[in-house]
Amino acid sequence: MRNAAFEEYYKAQDIVPVGEWEAFLSTLRCPLPVTFRINGSGKFADHLRDKLKQDFFAKLCSGELLVSGGPPASLPWYPNGYAWQLEFSRSQLRKMPLLRDIHDFVKHANDAGSISRQEAVSMVPPLFLDVQPHHRVLDMCAAPGSKTFQLLEAIHANSRPGQTPPGFVVANDADFMRCNLLTHQTKRVCSPCLLVTNHDASRFPVFLAGAPTAAAQASAAGGASAPPPRPPRYTVRFDRILADVPCSGDGTLRKSPDIWRKWNVGGGNSLHSVQLRIAMHGAKLLEVGGRMVYSTCTFNPVEDEAVVSELLLRCGGALELLDVSDCMPQLRRMAGKHTWQVRDRYRFYSSWDEARETGYKLEESMFSNPAKAALPLERCMRFLPHHGDTGGFFVAVLRKVSEL
Repeated sequence: MRNAAFEEYYKAQDIVPVGEWEAFLSTLRCPLPVTFRINGSGKFADHLRDKLKQDFFAKLCSGELLVSGGPPASLPWYPNGYAWQLEFSRSQLRKMPLLRDIHDFVKHANDAGSISRQEAVSMVPPLFLDVQPHHRVLDMCAAPGSKTFQLLEAIHANSRPGQTPPGFVVANDADFMRCNLLTHQTKRVCSPCLLVTNHDASRFPVFLAGAPTAAAQASAAGGASAPPPRPPRYTVRFDRILADVPCSGDGTLRKSPDIWRKWNVGGGNSLHSVQLRIAMHGAKLLEVGGRMVYSTCTFNPVEDEAVVSELLLRCGGALELLDVSDCMPQLRRMAGKHTWQVRDRYRFYSSWDEARETGYKLEESMFSNPAKAALPLERCMRFLPHHGDTGGFFVAVLRKVSEL
């Protein structure tokens, strides 16, 4: 679990506070704790939470049953105490019958759809979207579906039994096989407010064809040689968009330790343009007044602040970066960076002028510049593993204030 190129790159980017580098690395080398959340749209969510606390967790906190990793803890920033974190090893799981009972209970509840096993920081982006039951929501890169599940919970919040809310979620993914996984994950919600689509997120349809007109139907029935008139087209717009884009994924080192061996700067550099295209298209699909969350599971500024700042500049004031520091104040976060360096396989560059001639597979949009540095990029949020015993994540919350 060492990679000299990884350490050199992130030391140069200065994303970790002074004096915390060793804590950052040592946490990355530890496995993730078990985290899960209770399905908040379920009828018995409060009852399930109380049952877990009284029947299982209270016993774990007593005397000799206290596990070495500490007692089960509710994530303080997640609403209603519905998210929990457990720390125990596989050996403890084998030796302690109560831990096995908890583990079995969580697995069965997960299969039933009343609980979802999900990494803690993965729960964060949907919470910043502020989805309401009447919203039209698009999850652009939805698989495997844990965040889509959260969005559906928000759509069904406060619904009476048998009531269908007016909003809906479109869950999209570019990979057909991952769409199958997405469908399997979300069918546990049993929601009529879900549509799963299979498109390249950067080319998600902007127009929706209406029903054929009466003239078109008559023309088709009569076998006329002239082509029937096209049905009307409607612009598709969404009130909320989650752009949890494909990324190099070094924030997931704790659950995917093989990334230690594979990591190199080329991974993030190669994905930058894809991420920017997805974010730009999301801005196009967003309704004026709507909110979009851009997120990645990487620490890399080339995939994070570089994309957000380029998006803001290209949209020419139509998008604004929201200050959400008052939202979930118990969730510790680092402010976004105004400047960063870009590296190819040979060296670091501070500006595009420096890299224009010799940079290997670099693009101007990757670099910081005075216009980007003047943007309020400190409103972006980076979540570091050692601050909350989590994985790594990056989140930016944007609002569309005018047409592009």
